[in-house]
Amino acid sequence: MTIPLLKRLARSTRGATLVEFTIVTPVLLLLLLGGLETCHTMYVRSALVGSLQKAARDLSLEGASSSVRVNAITASVTNAVHQIMPAANVGLVAKSYHDYSNAANPAEEYNDADHDGRCDHGEAFVDSNRNGNWDADGSVSGRGGARDVVLLVATARYNRLGLTALLPSASQTVLTAKTLIRNQPNDQQADPPTGHCS
Repeated sequence: MTIPLLKRLARSTRGATLVEFTIVTPVLLLLLLGGLETCHTMYVRSALVGSLQKAARDLSLEGASSSVRVNAITASVTNAVHQIMPAANVGLVAKSYHDYSNAANPAEEYNDADHDGRCDHGEAFVDSNRNGNWDADGSVSGRGGARDVVLLVATARYNRLGLTALLPSASQTVLTAKTLIRNQPNDQQADPPTGHCS
């Protein structure tokens, strides 16, 4: 009597849908949550990049040298991200260089007379940041002056969305955007002085 019962149970398909649903649901949920997280991240990133580029254009104008104006412009980047992600921690760093070549290669130029790859033994260098010393990064903090090239770097850091925080990866999303722009030539830019390495 138990053998016919086992044969009937083996041919039965009544629980198959439930088993299939149990197997497929986690995969579909993972795809859905991952897709939502990716789309949200792309949206926040586009707001960060767009507001950073607008801030760079505004900072490059002649009237943007006052600290009140600079603070208002940098706050606009934070506000743009906060409209989408209110709890995001947004930071903005500005570094200025003498020209685009200094921004691409931030080390101050020097004459390597002894070919040792170091600025030493009285070799002449261009003091881009005007501090009297040779620096591996010749930038100056802030927006700089006339015709300076400004590198703006914005970073947004926020906790991941809802259930995606349960996924096995970082609990925070960190987005970074960069842009370079030359300040308006509202004044004549002085050539940087030269110095000598010790």
